[in-house]
Amino acid sequence: MECRDLRIALIGVGNMGKKYAAMITSGEVPHMKLSAVVIRKDELMEWGRSLINVDGEKTAIFRNTQDLFNSPDLYDAVIIATPHKTHRDIALEAFRLKKDVLCDKPAAADIGEAEDIENAATDNDCIYGIVFHQRLYAKYRKLKELIDSGAIGIIKRVCLINSRYLRTAHYHSSSPWRSSFCGEGGGALINQGQHILDMWQYLFGMPRELYASIPFGKYNDFAVDDEATIIMRYDDGMTGTFILSTGEACCEERLEVIGTKGRALLIDNTLTLTKHQDVTGYIRDAAANSREDMEFTEETIEFEKQPEPYPALLEKFAQASVRHDDSLLAAKGAEGINALMLCASAYYSAYNNISVQLPLKADDYRELMSELIANEKSVYF
Repeated sequence: MECRDLRIALIGVGNMGKKYAAMITSGEVPHMKLSAVVIRKDELMEWGRSLINVDGEKTAIFRNTQDLFNSPDLYDAVIIATPHKTHRDIALEAFRLKKDVLCDKPAAADIGEAEDIENAATDNDCIYGIVFHQRLYAKYRKLKELIDSGAIGIIKRVCLINSRYLRTAHYHSSSPWRSSFCGEGGGALINQGQHILDMWQYLFGMPRELYASIPFGKYNDFAVDDEATIIMRYDDGMTGTFILSTGEACCEERLEVIGTKGRALLIDNTLTLTKHQDVTGYIRDAAANSREDMEFTEETIEFEKQPEPYPALLEKFAQASVRHDDSLLAAKGAEGINALMLCASAYYSAYNNISVQLPLKADDYRELMSELIANEKSVYF
């Protein structure tokens, strides 16, 4: 069946919301048009009046979310690009109106709220996607193909280091809700880290348990995380180390995947694939003390730097919504629970200095967050 244009209502016109609006109205997303937008600030009204789709249709402007929801005939689906703690209420109302939802990351600021959103999508038979656009990068698609095909054998160890997202005090103070447990539900892990945690669980699945070391406020005068180190353990014996920092000058994106038949090393846009015979059998049978009798081959793949694939993700949502087929999404909304679960479990582990068995209970995390918010307010507010 031919895909018609999906009429979108955009809620949230911060940095990302404005990007989505520009992509849609300029025609970068073939089967999507911007039919409505919520604009609360007077100074953004002129910008809002400039939002005209390529077919000449103007975008209707609403001054609050409730007025938008009172006019459901104007749009088919909703994009949520608001602060994290507003996601649940907006999504639940959209699903009540039988509107499909694409939600920016994270799914919510709380495990229980994220589960509420997923349950509401299921109960109302709505399409629910989340903005994990990094899944569409060619380098990660290739890496997943190598892992899933068994090309490097059984995965035994993974090490990820990411210091790409340097964030300044100017950034942290750019919105009152940023970089606080009260406003954002955390720091680097629940913000920039959601994309990286999603990529981790997309490639390797969810661990059995984790232990996190987080020096809260290492680079900044706040209570939340700007660096985190997480050690993960899996049922099949795989171990992983995840390191995220938003306070380092040097930019590094490094992902090393060790399998029984090889290693995949992705540094920025260069993938180096090293292959060898199955090391398990070699360790057992070789008449040698070390790797001197092993044979290695090496291949290097250079990936061109891609523009951020947001238009492709939006188009996938349009296709999924119009065809009512969530298999067409870049990432289903339920995947947002996994990334949030890793983040929440890391906070819980670091604060209590314990290993955490997954899944962490929503009530336990809600209790922790209440304590973190109370402590934060007593010191910083």
